[in-house]
Amino acid sequence: MTNTPLRLLQLFTALSAALLAATSLLAVLDPATVNGVVWIRAGGILALSFLSLRWAAQLRQGNRGAYRRLLWVSIAGTLGIAALALLPDSPFPLWFRIEQSIQGLVLLTLALTLLRPSLRATLQPTR
Repeated sequence: MTNTPLRLLQLFTALSAALLAATSLLAVLDPATVNGVVWIRAGGILALSFLSLRWAAQLRQGNRGAYRRLLWVSIAGTLGIAALALLPDSPFPLWFRIEQSIQGLVLLTLALTLLRPSLRATLQPTR
């Protein structure tokens, strides 16, 4: 099994932690740039990143359920972040949308990695 999904999710988690740290710092330095939805999204993404790391560990063991969860998260996350970053009436500030775009690229790369036939071939057969 390739380590690529795990490494991508480690990067995603590091970016998520940095996002929450930046949100905390900006809340002190420039409170006008941080609103409630920024806090909720930043915290939620970090929590999801920790769950995804767990699923990546299960994927390394060939767990098909973990594969499905990660594929769903990577595709839905990519689409959700694209909508968040591109919608003109988004409640998120520009700095947040830029960071989210970077995370979206990581999730897109994860989705493409998970869709490789060679990776799917390593999964345990369903019962």
